[in-house]
Amino acid sequence: MLSSIDPTRLKLTNEEGTQGVLMGTRCRECQVYVFGAAVFCQACTSSDLETVELSQRGTLYSFTIVRVPPSGWPGPVPYLLGQVEMPEGPQVLAEIIDCQEAGLKIGMEVELALQTVATGNEETTAVYKWRPAMSSG
Repeated sequence: MLSSIDPTRLKLTNEEGTQGVLMGTRCRECQVYVFGAAVFCQACTSSDLETVELSQRGTLYSFTIVRVPPSGWPGPVPYLLGQVEMPEGPQVLAEIIDCQEAGLKIGMEVELALQTVATGNEETTAVYKWRPAMSSG
């Protein structure tokens, strides 16, 4: 059975887990967005919030090379970890795939990419990552 790594942050839009959207919360009072679920607004403390879908693309704000991964990391090491600023405002941290370090530039456009990861007991989980954006034209 395929599931999202965190349904409050990633909503799958097909059964294969190859398509989805990042989820966020928007404050109805001050219009501030955050990545994932929230109980109150981080800017004005209002509890008048709504769940929203975030953009599929963002701008690379920062990145690093992870040489010592967290316990249980299922992927290759070293790997690239990118902090991406969404057009709505929040920043989302995730692995950058399909790119070498030399190809990364602060300010470049990246897009959401989903990958499946085996989690044991014959289950797989869809996780969100970033990759350089494909040219739209």
